[in-house]
Amino acid sequence: MPATRMMIARRAGVSVATVDRVLRDDQAVRPETAERVHVALATLRDERASRGRPAKPSVFRVAFVLPQINSRFLDHVERDIALSASFFREHRITPSFYRCDFASQRETAAFSEEAIDYDALVMAPLDYPWVERFIEVLDEASVPVVTVFSDLPGSGRAAYVGVDNRMAGRTAGLLMGRFLCTRIGTVAVLSGSSRLHDQLERRTGFSQVLEEDFRNLRWTAEPDFTEDDDGAGLAVQGLLARHEDLVGVYATGGGISGIASALHESGERARIVLIGHGLTAETRAQLAERAIDVILDQDVRGIVHWAGLAAINFLNDVRGALAIPAPETRIYLRENAHA
Repeated sequence: MPATRMMIARRAGVSVATVDRVLRDDQAVRPETAERVHVALATLRDERASRGRPAKPSVFRVAFVLPQINSRFLDHVERDIALSASFFREHRITPSFYRCDFASQRETAAFSEEAIDYDALVMAPLDYPWVERFIEVLDEASVPVVTVFSDLPGSGRAAYVGVDNRMAGRTAGLLMGRFLCTRIGTVAVLSGSSRLHDQLERRTGFSQVLEEDFRNLRWTAEPDFTEDDDGAGLAVQGLLARHEDLVGVYATGGGISGIASALHESGERARIVLIGHGLTAETRAQLAERAIDVILDQDVRGIVHWAGLAAINFLNDVRGALAIPAPETRIYLRENAHA
């Protein structure tokens, strides 16, 4: 791994901009400062040469990183990473797992110093400028980053592995419109976090279909929805109080079980179509009981596996030939809830 400008700057005690000027042979830089930068660069090169690490190691160290937020879905992802240990061993991957508070610029920057020692990263990012910078720093250090489940398409990530979330939202919108037929009313879109790109994409796709094909339905967004059951109950009470014509609810993230329970307790479940994401034992049961109309799901463990393979393909310079299948969104109704 080559020494990055940030590593040189840290070793020399100067700014990255100063390192850039020295490497461009800017004569305006003081000689003693330029000497410190050149010494730092030479030292880092010597240290890396002495390690003797091969360009293509027999085992790849890959860090799997999830945001430190309250999410049942991410808890599910964490479990599937742990359960994938044997798969990773078969493919010469030594995985490490982290939760990082990406909402904190300071913690994200601090974590980059640890992450830079890995061969590759697989991460579910939050949409903050400093998270994009975090990915850029790793890319500069030749550490490929593969995003999963939620993407940051404008960043320097090497690849994204996950479903097409805008298409998933469009699918939910089409199903909502079909279920409601010619009924007139309001559909609420509940999103757990405005910093998760997957939820923004789902909301966008959902609203596009309603605006294009179902003019009888008006949609309203409820961002930063609390995904726990108690928060879901309060959110549903507020929705019913604000929208007497509420006919549908679409949850782009977690909390669908709590929403279903709250609607059942309110006595309004029969007239409201409920669509969400994430097939679990609880949502299977609620589908069978008609407490939920539709669940959209994805192959979480498969995506974790494919992301790990994509990371080592980049390390092996298998560019443009990742051979990673495009994950599909699965649709579950009452009839196939236990299929």
